[in-house]
Amino acid sequence: MSQARPPLCFSLASSTIALAAGTVLLASSVPFTPARALVTALPTNAVAFDSDRTGNFEIFTMNTEGTDQIQLTHDPSYDSWWPKISPDRTKILFLRTPPGIHDRDYTKVSTWVMNVDGTRLAQILALGAYGWTIQGHAEWSPDGTKIVTMGGPSSNSQVYILNVDGTNPFNVTNGRGGMNIDPSWSPNGTNLLFIGCPIFICFVQNYEVYSVNADRSGLIRLTNDSTRDHDPYFSPDGSTITWLRNPGGGTVWSIFKMNPDGSGQAAVINDGAVNSKPEWAFNSTTIWFHRIPSGGSYFNIWKVSKSGTRLVEVILPRPAYNNEFPDRGTP
Repeated sequence: MSQARPPLCFSLASSTIALAAGTVLLASSVPFTPARALVTALPTNAVAFDSDRTGNFEIFTMNTEGTDQIQLTHDPSYDSWWPKISPDRTKILFLRTPPGIHDRDYTKVSTWVMNVDGTRLAQILALGAYGWTIQGHAEWSPDGTKIVTMGGPSSNSQVYILNVDGTNPFNVTNGRGGMNIDPSWSPNGTNLLFIGCPIFICFVQNYEVYSVNADRSGLIRLTNDSTRDHDPYFSPDGSTITWLRNPGGGTVWSIFKMNPDGSGQAAVINDGAVNSKPEWAFNSTTIWFHRIPSGGSYFNIWKVSKSGTRLVEVILPRPAYNNEFPDRGTP
């Protein structure tokens, strides 16, 4: 991770940290065939994630026990990552960058959608769409009729709501200064969380969690910690917000939680490891994420209870490649 120019939209993945060397498989030359023939909707126990086990990052699904892993994308000319299951569980929204880039450079991101069997891939936001320099962190609305993403200049990105085909962008943050990144929806779709800056000249230590209504009204700052914050998400029951915090800087990342009004801030997991991108389970009591434990070399998928107990590594035995960005979608 460059100290002079850190990632603009933080979703910590393998490419942002120098890791120990390991062996990966070569990309397969087998022609693509749909991985889930006749599957039109994912079951509620399915998890989407990305992995670089083939040499570049591709999209996979598995069940909640970490088994039945199925590859959905097969294109070594891209890193495919950040999968998001649609609310009706028939489609997956995801990001693409050139191979070897992954989440290190949001100026090279395009946004795509496909069926859950890997068919009918379609690009909905091309590189440079709407004159944006950067884009990313795309999320389905709870009713599946909209997406939210970040887009705009690399020094002053904004939060946009768009149709699911990428048309009709609406600027929710309405040109506010600094960076406006990492958007996500409330369970009822009426407001959004995002990361913003209280000042126009914005450094990463100024990143804070904000809430705003989807119609641009009601902007509220929820954190005031002078610490780099990222990736805020509501629990499905709306009772709790989780987000990432970088206490002390460096490569240690922790998952924190708070009440929707910003009160009750406390650590879920703050153990000196690299913990990244919290994703709630349907029950609002379990958090999925990817993590490099102390002494580890690769990201793998884990889950932990909201209270910080019952820490479980999902994919075992621990592989010598990266598994990242787990998404449960909505039931």
